[in-house]
Amino acid sequence: MSSPRKRQSGVALLTAVVLVALATVVATAIAFDTTLAARRGGGGAAFDEAAQIAGGAEATAALAISTYRSQGATAAIHGGQEWARPIGPVEVIPGALLEANVVDLQGRFNLNNLTLADGSINTEAVEVFERLLQHVDVRPEFASFMADWIDDDSAPAPNGGAEESVYSSESPPYRPPNRVITSPTEMLALKGFTVEDWQKVAPFVTALPRGIGVNLCTASAPLLDALTKQNQWTNAPDALQRQRSRQCFPDTATFEATVGDPQYLPKLKNALAYGETSDWFQVRSLATIGTSEFALYSLLRYEPAGASAGGRVSVVTRAFTE
Repeated sequence: MSSPRKRQSGVALLTAVVLVALATVVATAIAFDTTLAARRGGGGAAFDEAAQIAGGAEATAALAISTYRSQGATAAIHGGQEWARPIGPVEVIPGALLEANVVDLQGRFNLNNLTLADGSINTEAVEVFERLLQHVDVRPEFASFMADWIDDDSAPAPNGGAEESVYSSESPPYRPPNRVITSPTEMLALKGFTVEDWQKVAPFVTALPRGIGVNLCTASAPLLDALTKQNQWTNAPDALQRQRSRQCFPDTATFEATVGDPQYLPKLKNALAYGETSDWFQVRSLATIGTSEFALYSLLRYEPAGASAGGRVSVVTRAFTE
């Protein structure tokens, strides 16, 4: 039988072990919280710094765009100019990298032009979009689906569209907006339209205000072929880029000369505006500081001013991602 002194020593030892264990747990928790707080503070500081750097890229792009657009209302905007040259990756400050590029959104097909000012379907524009989808290996019927998604009525397009009756049977059910869209990603809501389809068509479409036309100088090869009913540039994108290295190509006269059907050209002019200049651009910036990355997508619009003053570039929207 153990003595009272030995029992007391055992209790004291057990108490000491428990206290040490508790102290270890508390110390570990404090150390973890301190480290996490430090990382949060460092991450927040890096995020703020990256935002400033990306904002600088946005301002630089706006200045470059304004320089060329202020040369006149009909000044050609093409990919051989300074605004189109990508930035970086370049170390802006020690430990901070910046990559940025500017995209002329008027070199893409404006989905909102699938409808006219009165909200009805723009039949000629739908046919152009059908040809564009075929050039990028996407089913052409999605052109009518997209037109029905935007037009202001609830009647399916006569050549095979889709309205509320189609989408209300989905799980979960939903409705088409029947109005102009603000993002081309709304195509992903079309019945049967897949992510793979979107990846094919994404570089060639945009969502700008209705009536904003195509810049022939920056239009993609599939879009040019869709507009002219030809198959000239889709299979020869490198040749198109060589033609555009220092000048606008095709200019309006050259473009219209490639339209073989003389009866088609007046219909195209009435359906879709086109020219050699642009007012709408997107700036894509990626700032990297340590392990933190910050992406900024800025939609810019050039706004002409009066005859005695130059125009300015304004930011329409910004989208941030970490």
